[in-house]
Amino acid sequence: MNKIILCEGETDAILLSYYLDKVAGWKFCKRGPADIAIKTDTFEQSANWYQKDEDRLLICAVGGKDKVGAFFKSKILRPIVDAGAFSRIALVLDRDEKEVLSVEAHASSVLKPVVTTMRNNEWISNAYKDAYEMDQMIDALLVVIPTEHQGALETLLMDSIAEDPYDAVIVKKAGEFVEEMKPVASKYIDGRRKEIKAHLGVTWAILYPEKVFKLMNEQIQSVEWEKSEVLRECFKQLIEI
Repeated sequence: MNKIILCEGETDAILLSYYLDKVAGWKFCKRGPADIAIKTDTFEQSANWYQKDEDRLLICAVGGKDKVGAFFKSKILRPIVDAGAFSRIALVLDRDEKEVLSVEAHASSVLKPVVTTMRNNEWISNAYKDAYEMDQMIDALLVVIPTEHQGALETLLMDSIAEDPYDAVIVKKAGEFVEEMKPVASKYIDGRRKEIKAHLGVTWAILYPEKVFKLMNEQIQSVEWEKSEVLRECFKQLIEI
């Protein structure tokens, strides 16, 4: 069977590919199934195939929460409706400043007409009509990160880092430093999203100073995220894809 995960950005895709490799055994493969008419090399963001036994998984970064609907309609909708390309689809979205119910409502609206109902951390079977007006089913999952409080992927990673009491102090102090710097660095830290990114960046620079000049994918892949209870709880349904 073929499955697909849509996430917001490339950082999300890197973390998900690392985590699903370590925890669920999904290994990178160069090519997707021959019978699926999806040309990932034409996508603006990252899109990579993974394999476990006979199953294939496509992880796509769509470029942001507001671009999910357009990406789905232009790249994924026809292969599903025309050829039943995927049996399962997961959508991983940042919570930002919203309530989970609001994110669920947004998610339930952007994958129509294939998916019309999504709930956080719950697989839901959705019925749709294929190109021949036949009834078909697809399982859909929404993963809101983080679930417990407002924030984004960077917040989830800091929650994971803070599982260690020693490192939790560093996360806290890094946040206080960024808060102190905001008035004098408003040219660069000009919104909540950039504040969160700066918070993670400062935390990372202190914890791993020798890796601070590495690319983000190298930084993420150098941490044993698979040992994190925070990530295990967040992705407990996603690993069932």
